[in-house]
Amino acid sequence: MRALIYARVSLDQAEGRSVVEQETECRAWAAREGWTVTRVITETGSASRYARSTGARTRWPDLVAAVASGEHDILLTWEASRATRQLGEYAQLRNLCDLHGVLWGYSGRTYDLRNPSDRFATGLDALMSEDASARTSERVQRAVRARAREGRPHGKLPYGYRREYDPTTGRLLQQVPDEDQAPVVREIYARVLAGDSLYGIANDLTARQVTPPRPPTKRHDRKQEWLSITLRRIATSPTYAARRTHRGVVVGDADWEPLVPLEDWERAVAILTDPARATRTGDSTSRHLLAGIARCGKTDEVGAQCGAELRHLRNRGRWGTYGCARQGCYGVAIAAPHLDAFVRDVVLTLLEQHRDALAAGVADTGHDTELHTARTQLQDLRARLAGFVTEAGAGRLSPATLSAVEADLAPRIATAERDVRRLLLPRTLPDLTEADPATWWDSPCTDIVARRQLVRELVTVTVRPAGRGNWGKRGLDDTRVDVTPRW
Repeated sequence: MRALIYARVSLDQAEGRSVVEQETECRAWAAREGWTVTRVITETGSASRYARSTGARTRWPDLVAAVASGEHDILLTWEASRATRQLGEYAQLRNLCDLHGVLWGYSGRTYDLRNPSDRFATGLDALMSEDASARTSERVQRAVRARAREGRPHGKLPYGYRREYDPTTGRLLQQVPDEDQAPVVREIYARVLAGDSLYGIANDLTARQVTPPRPPTKRHDRKQEWLSITLRRIATSPTYAARRTHRGVVVGDADWEPLVPLEDWERAVAILTDPARATRTGDSTSRHLLAGIARCGKTDEVGAQCGAELRHLRNRGRWGTYGCARQGCYGVAIAAPHLDAFVRDVVLTLLEQHRDALAAGVADTGHDTELHTARTQLQDLRARLAGFVTEAGAGRLSPATLSAVEADLAPRIATAERDVRRLLLPRTLPDLTEADPATWWDSPCTDIVARRQLVRELVTVTVRPAGRGNWGKRGLDDTRVDVTPRW
């Protein structure tokens, strides 16, 4: 008979024999029976339905095609679970073997899937394999929840820390700051809070030959480079504020020493996740006051507004204009110098009102109160989730119920986190105690980035199309410009 061997080992090497051992044993079995080995399929990957996509096996289609090819008479696996741990896949394999007359041999016994007794026996083994997989997954999740409840480390060692283990049992004792890496983490946070770009920080660390968290990849194998994405991951990770997460959601305090204060981590996350943050070097929007800030106010037949960002265009070299990039939004274009001046006057008026309110002692935007309320709401939601995780870890709450709770609370926690980050963003209102608004705005020390950020925070600017007979006029028709204060 022609024998097809399939050998698979999970990423968990403790689960069973290696693929080499499995193949050797199946070959020995075939040799004893006088069978000819016609093909061997081997792979490393999990056959469980609980496996992550990165760890799941990929050669199941090859096995299915080989069984259906008519080129093999018997399929040999070390045990039933090597073929599959899912009843659905077992049913597919059983039907193929029945249809094409392929036997299945494992654990020293041969099964004919056309025989009802053999179908029952292999089906029972498949059911037990799936049950074992489910129980293993439940044990793992229970252990993860227990570590989350206790604030214990889990997963890969984060950059900036080292772990101490019991020399006798190998048990993890604690996670402590690494003497060489922890200062680098603190420097990264300090520079992010100071306004340095991730690109600039990465170049500086690379130039100083500071060892990055991961060894060089094939793409960056010439030298050990820091990447902006690495810095972003560090500067937004709750690990460094000693916060424990469960499925990506902060659920409480961790039992290791923080490398940065909680407030610094929150502000770093707010800065790096701000939608208004420029992400490209040399972005043209930074050279013009309202590019990417002003919005198109053209409406369609049902009254829906376009809302696209206006971009800066050069009109035959004479003067700049702001116009909508979307097709069909004709007549929205407006002379950039005139719109800039108009918005400047509105902003300065608002700043003067703010200065007068400060002098009268009545200025109150509610920012601090709003931040306190948002933080309280976030803490309450996190505490609720942590309570459910604790109950699940103690076995008093089923995994299904915990999943339902997480599905409800996780989006609400994410929304609350965004609210807190928004309120933690640095305020750009100028100090009006020493200079009036116009002096601050026109000062050479005030760059375009500061002016643009101030406009973003103070007002929304919407430009509606001009009438057909007024297209292309240089003057400003302020009746089609809406500058609405955000206060």
